[in-house]
Amino acid sequence: QYDAPGGLKPTKGGYHAWQSKDMVNWVHHGPVSEKFSKWVTTAEYVDGKLYLYYDFPNDQDPHLYIDEDLTDGEPGKNMGMAFNDPTHGSDCAVIRDLEGNFHLIVEDWSPIDASTHAWDSPLAVHAVSKDGTKDFKILDPPVDERTKPTGKFAEYVHPHWHAEDPDRYPGKKAEVDVPQHRIKAGQTRAFAKYEIHEPEQNAYGDWASISIGGQYYLFADFDPAGGHGRESMSAAWFTSDDINKPFTFCGNIGQGHPDPEILFAEGQFHLITQMNTDYISDGPWVETVEVRVGVDTTNDGAVDQWSEWEVVKEQYDYIEGFAKQIKKIPAALNLSMLPEGYGFQFELKIADTTENESKPILDKVVVAFEK
Repeated sequence: QYDAPGGLKPTKGGYHAWQSKDMVNWVHHGPVSEKFSKWVTTAEYVDGKLYLYYDFPNDQDPHLYIDEDLTDGEPGKNMGMAFNDPTHGSDCAVIRDLEGNFHLIVEDWSPIDASTHAWDSPLAVHAVSKDGTKDFKILDPPVDERTKPTGKFAEYVHPHWHAEDPDRYPGKKAEVDVPQHRIKAGQTRAFAKYEIHEPEQNAYGDWASISIGGQYYLFADFDPAGGHGRESMSAAWFTSDDINKPFTFCGNIGQGHPDPEILFAEGQFHLITQMNTDYISDGPWVETVEVRVGVDTTNDGAVDQWSEWEVVKEQYDYIEGFAKQIKKIPAALNLSMLPEGYGFQFELKIADTTENESKPILDKVVVAFEK
């Protein structure tokens, strides 16, 4: 690590900024948030400005900094509350669609005792805003794996709400010790109400998001029903072809409490977690696809010359003006070495050479000719 001038400034009790050109060597640029805003959850980058979202208090409404200089060792302009979430739970993801709208994916703890499920939930909130600073409109849930509601309600204690924002979250005395959260009977804390659902539910949270070729992906904690504690948790991902439609569960990876982030850098996709392992992927293209093309040069209906068999795959790159919208560059063959002819033929060989559950799927083949 190298400390740039901003990185030499004293910490303010919150998040710091680092920069890398190769994802290996990093330059430290110093603080970007403060102690009260230490619960940073997600960020977007728009027109040279960082939109840094944080919960205040922890696990509550998304607030926002807009920072025009990540190298000065100072937090940006504090815009205050961006989304007054009517539910408990936050740990949100943010992503802009191609029209520039800001989408938040937020935890909703109303159907679960989140305190016993890694502060996660089977239900997520989706809210959208034109500028990411205000006027968020709530849409249909992107993820909803609730089981049957019982009509019965209970409550749980949160260790931070009253301590960090007593005016908005008045407290009452805890009747019993809660060792899990270091709360003693008689201490004043804020409580949350939830509806009991049966049977036990899977829980997801700490959302992260990215779009690849118009296909949207959500990554999250996965705390499965029946298994509690870090050893039973992993990172899960969901997908949808439209951010405004429900997302489908795809799978999970790793072991531990992930609190994941997904990003694209140096031509690869990086799943960053707080587990012992991070993950790198070349992208959603599934190996292996081989192609060759032949030309009929004598007009007899048979191929006279073939190209060599060649492995092809998609490429990926940023869409200009977007940090989390990644474009797909179709797999292609350069056939300029083939002669002119009267007809052509192509052949493909598809083999699943990966260890995961994904399978190669042929969508379409396009052959272009030059005059």
